Amino acid sequence: MISMMDASPKTTVAAVNGQALGGGAEVSLGCHYRVASAKAAFAFPEVSLGLLPGGQGTQRLPRVAPLMTAVQMILQGKVLPAAAAMKNGIIDAVAKGDVVDEAAAFALSKPPNPISKRPVAHADRFYAASGALDQALLMAHNQAPTMVAPASIIACLKAACSTMSFAEGLKVEASEFTKLVFSIQSAAMRHLFFAERAAQKVPGVNAKPMPIKKIGILGAGLMGGGIAMCFAQKGVPVILKDAKQEWLDAGMKKITGLWASKAKKGKMTEDKYKQLVALVTPTLNYEDFKDVDMVIEAVPEIMDLKKQVFLDMEKHMRPDAMICTNTSGLDINEIAAVLKDPSRVMGCHFFSPANVMQLLENIQTKHSSELTLSTGMAMGKLISKKTVMVGNCDGFVGNRMLAPYAGEAKMLWEEGATIEQKFGMAMGPMALGDLVGQSSLLPEVVDFICEKGRFGMKTPDASTKADGRGLFIHRGRTKEVDPEVLAKMDEVRKAKGVVPRAVSEEEIIERLFYSMINEGMKILEEGFVAKSSDVDIVYLYGYGFPPAKGGPMFFAENYVGFPKILERLKVYNAAAKERFTKNKHYLPVDYFEPSKLLEMVAEAQKKGVKAPPGRTLIDVVLKEHRGKSSSPGPFSKL
Repeated sequence: MISMMDASPKTTVAAVNGQALGGGAEVSLGCHYRVASAKAAFAFPEVSLGLLPGGQGTQRLPRVAPLMTAVQMILQGKVLPAAAAMKNGIIDAVAKGDVVDEAAAFALSKPPNPISKRPVAHADRFYAASGALDQALLMAHNQAPTMVAPASIIACLKAACSTMSFAEGLKVEASEFTKLVFSIQSAAMRHLFFAERAAQKVPGVNAKPMPIKKIGILGAGLMGGGIAMCFAQKGVPVILKDAKQEWLDAGMKKITGLWASKAKKGKMTEDKYKQLVALVTPTLNYEDFKDVDMVIEAVPEIMDLKKQVFLDMEKHMRPDAMICTNTSGLDINEIAAVLKDPSRVMGCHFFSPANVMQLLENIQTKHSSELTLSTGMAMGKLISKKTVMVGNCDGFVGNRMLAPYAGEAKMLWEEGATIEQKFGMAMGPMALGDLVGQSSLLPEVVDFICEKGRFGMKTPDASTKADGRGLFIHRGRTKEVDPEVLAKMDEVRKAKGVVPRAVSEEEIIERLFYSMINEGMKILEEGFVAKSSDVDIVYLYGYGFPPAKGGPMFFAENYVGFPKILERLKVYNAAAKERFTKNKHYLPVDYFEPSKLLEMVAEAQKKGVKAPPGRTLIDVVLKEHRGKSSSPGPFSKL
């Protein structure tokens, strides 16, 4: 069809009145000219699915737009509004009135001008020949080293800028597109695309959500302030309460400072800045919660404190208003039990900083009403979070799975692995500790760095000219392992009688990630999360799991295979038991003990059982298991 429009002897004009994304943009480029409304936008988001524009887009765009614009749009998925598209030669006119009428008039006034007959600009061919595309590929690889789509995209753009004909360039595009479609990386990206949408559909939750017109936030610290920003930025008035004026002032200073910084950099107008600040009302009084639709409590993780503030809020809030607790692991059933109506309570585990991190774990308690849950999911969507509903277990999904990962990172380091190693994650386990806290690290090392006042990225160190110092010495975007920490680890090894050894990359990956996957299987088996893809979304958006690997559950099923994971878990489980029985310095661990669900899916995979399109083998086996289950989680009977 695109080639037919391009070859038409009569002038063809695309009238674009909205978002022309992917195929829509390619269809418009098949026409001789493009007229767009002022609200139109153009983009090629295929790279986010591990693909490239397969409808001639890689060959047509460089013939109308500057090469660097084409690179940004196809390699990075950059969106161009109509005005920018006009400036870059992608469209020929921005309609002042009816876009169809103006496109028709344009067609009558212009001769045919097929893009396939136009050459790529000489300057762009020179840039391509001079290594500009290779440099773009290098930058893309540095940002996402496991992705394969960028290399194929650059191969297509090189073809467009070479001496090849348009038809020859299309053959390169078709070949590279086919290669990507059948790649496991693209399958992973497509899995995540659909998983993100499936997460919004919570089984058994069909009630119409309550509108959220005004929100209360209890606690003006780093987390509470970040949550307040999320709502204000969506135009929702916020009542921000804290217990002391100095705490409230500090919180407001942080919020307004972040917005002021954006305004100073030109990322926000002065009027917008004033509007946002006006939406946040600081207060010391619970009475100001009298007309809010929901309060999100973000006080310190102290059970008695949370119970007390729940009682205080209940006295001054409407009986139909929701009360949510932002906690990363406390028992929300116990917190909710102090209220007269615990059905209005659910958990909201925001990730820090809340105004930046995309993930939100909503936690269903044993008393949460369907209305409460549906409103909580709508709230997450309102503030543009990737929201997953989970059950009320220790650590919920993300932090519960993180525990064995962090535990094994500690053990591997003690045994001799270098602490810089990772797996394509946004951040390795030790560097993550420097960011959020090293509570799961070896106590001897934690005590050592804390006694010296080194708490990671938040503690600058003048003696080493470091922006932060913990396990690592951080300088800007670079870091190096602190030699004093390495010396301390040598002391710890000697005290425990551990002789360091070379640890292979394969062993590191297996011990870190197979233990994590096994814990995820236990969570699914116990019914504390509805489906395996929800686990993948938690790890993609909350913990920096590499998108090209599809999340821990997709990785297990499609990259490794359950039989291998089960076999290796048994090996590491035996080694862990031997360690604590022979060395008094170690305690037993249970995270290598294979879950029942893992054993079942490994058996199914061995037998060649295949999941139908759109489903995972884990979920196929899980459905059968849940029919007979007496597990405690809210999703155990689905």
